[in-house]
Formats: sequence, C-alpha cells, structure tokens
Amino acid sequence: MDLALIIIPVLGIALIGSVVQATAGMGFGLVATPVFVALFGPTEGVLWGNIIGMITSGSLLIQKWRDVHWNVAVRFIVAALPMIFLTVFLTKDLDRSVLSVGVGIIMLTMVTVAVFAPNFKKVEGRLPMYLTGAVGGFLSASVSQAGPVLTAYARAARWPQKNFAATLQVYFVTMNFVNIPLKLSVGFGPENATVGLATLIAGFVGIGIGTEIARRLARKITAQQARTFAMVVAIIGALWVTIQGIMGLVA
Repeated sequence: MDLALIIIPVLGIALIGSVVQATAGMGFGLVATPVFVALFGPTEGVLWGNIIGMITSGSLLIQKWRDVHWNVAVRFIVAALPMIFLTVFLTKDLDRSVLSVGVGIIMLTMVTVAVFAPNFKKVEGRLPMYLTGAVGGFLSASVSQAGPVLTAYARAARWPQKNFAATLQVYFVTMNFVNIPLKLSVGFGPENATVGLATLIAGFVGIGIGTEIARRLARKITAQQARTFAMVVAIIGALWVTIQGIMGLVA
C-alpha cells in the first residue's frame, strides 16, 4: 500500500476533525471514522477512530478540565464500561461486509439523532445519564461515534455548552482508553506495522495543526457551524461505508 495514500487523507481528516471537535465539543468521530473505515476496513478503521480520537480529546481536556462536571462524567463512564466489553466481544467474529453495513447504518442513525436533538423534551434525573452513558459505550466501541447521543442528552437536559464540551472529553478519553487495548487483544490491530506508525504520526500532526487552526478561528466559527459541517461529512462517509458493505455482500 502506498503510504502517501494513507498519510494524506489521515492527516487531512484528523486536522478537520480536531477543528470540529475543538469548536463544537464533539464531532471528531462523525467526521473521521467514516474515512478511517473506508481506508482500513470496519474493525481497524473504528480502532483508528478510537486511537486518534483519544489523542484529540486528551489535548482538549488539558484546556477545558476546569469546566468538567465530574459527577456526570462518572455516571456516564460507569454505565458505558460493560457495554464496551460486550460490544467488542460480540463483533470480533462478524463478517467484514456485514460489519461494514452495520457500522454505516449506525453512523447514519447517529447523524439523525444529532440533527433532531434540539427538539427533544427536557429530561432530568440520573436514569437518563446512565442510559446515555450505556448507549454511548456501545457506540464508542462499535463505530467510535458516541458524540451524537451525548449531544442529544445535553440538549434535552439544557446542559451549558461550556460544561458539555469539557465533560465529553473526559468521557471520550476514558472510553477510548478502555476500547484500544481491548480491541488490540482480540486482533483488531493494524495489519502492517509501518502503515500503523505512519497513520499514528499523520494523526498527531493533523491534530496539532487542527487545534491551532481552531484556536485562531474560535471567534469566526460557531459551534453550530462546526456541527453542521460534521453532519454533512458524516452523511457522505456513512453512505460510502454502507454501500461498500452492500457491494461486498452481493459480490
């Protein structure tokens, strides 16, 4: 495989995804995971979404940790952890084409959730937190896209954007910290070490550039504009992944 065909799209999508996440608080998985899946397949592609997504969230958490609502983050995480283990072990032996179709459909569903989240009725209490955390754990493990369901909760709970964006980074870092070694242990890792290292380096560089761009554009790009852009990219990517899977099934 030509490394340039990997490095350039990975660097580009990591840059774009980090700008979106730094601005909106979420969106890296929506933007980047469909591209990673198209490049590496459904299992390794989602793994790269976890790995590079964790780096993105970690860099943002350093900047936003004072605004974290730790009690909410803990409830999300406690509910999510069992779902991560269950999801990884249930999907490890699925056919690649079947998994691609499933991943694509879930991605499209998450875009729909994010689009209609502003219309949800207000929710209160701990039960919605635990349910949101559990669903997010499943989505983090299956498609590296927990952001939309958390966005839906945040809007329904009337959660301030500043605290929402900060708390999500804790959740994302923790989920991916669990996801990555678990997936590596069941064989979801890169097939080629050289390609894997190049992908990781390209991801780091893209995140670094994207974070700096986001800082400079902070007053020019609104969170809503960033979310809208993420939705468009996610729809295109999810459709492509789904079509690839269907073509594999009928071939």
